Amino acid sequence: MTALPGTSQVARDVAVVTGASSGIGLCFAQRLAARGMDLVIVARRRERLDALAAELHANHGTHVDILEADLTDRAALATMMEAIGRTEHLAFMVNAAGFTKGGAFARADPQRIENELFLDLVAVALLTRAALPPMISRGAGVVINISSTGGCNPSPGFATYSAAKAGVIRLTEALSHELQGTGVRVQALCPGPVPTEFSRIALGNDDMPVPRALVQSVDDCVDASLRALKRGPVTFIPHLPMRILTRAIQILPLSWRLRMLGGTATRLQHDAA
Repeated sequence: MTALPGTSQVARDVAVVTGASSGIGLCFAQRLAARGMDLVIVARRRERLDALAAELHANHGTHVDILEADLTDRAALATMMEAIGRTEHLAFMVNAAGFTKGGAFARADPQRIENELFLDLVAVALLTRAALPPMISRGAGVVINISSTGGCNPSPGFATYSAAKAGVIRLTEALSHELQGTGVRVQALCPGPVPTEFSRIALGNDDMPVPRALVQSVDDCVDASLRALKRGPVTFIPHLPMRILTRAIQILPLSWRLRMLGGTATRLQHDAA
């Protein structure tokens, strides 16, 4: 792990952000640096982390630790957990690393399924576990686990992703009760369609097969999440149109939900044929 030196001699709060090289993780890193926090940024692509660290240091005087890691690798994850345990003044943890690829579950590579579940759920749980003791000791802290509206309802065509993100929601909701009185807050952030590199990989192209009104920018998603920490729900859908649609679908019988949400699976299976 390497670092850029900070300009202040006063100890500042520290935020750890995984998946910081792009999309939602990148935006969280920028927002938290602007709030005066030092950063530990984590991703697989070192050149992007170096560029982000230089940007944050130049714009905010931020001290930045860089950890190049593929968190599907068990040894890398163990190193990351150890680093979190050594982090002084840990105030914020954002678990934004994740991946998926749409398509029929029956044709998916078993190793990809395992890696997706590990990164999208197991790594989130273990990194949260590493962050909580120092936060509880301080009597303050925030953990934001990036889930998805895909975890709020079954998502044919994204079965593994949907399962993992539903697990992130349940984990975070349970922790919200366990952490009462500790000063530590948790949030399961559930974006809908957000145009990012993640979504391009997941869908295989830049086209988002939803009405424009349901699409939210990365900046608006992250800003809404941070505002909601004050008095918002633990499970938070940051875009009002998606919040209304998601809640409406949840009250329907399962067979209706699957029929409505199965169109994406049909398109993906056709594209993959």
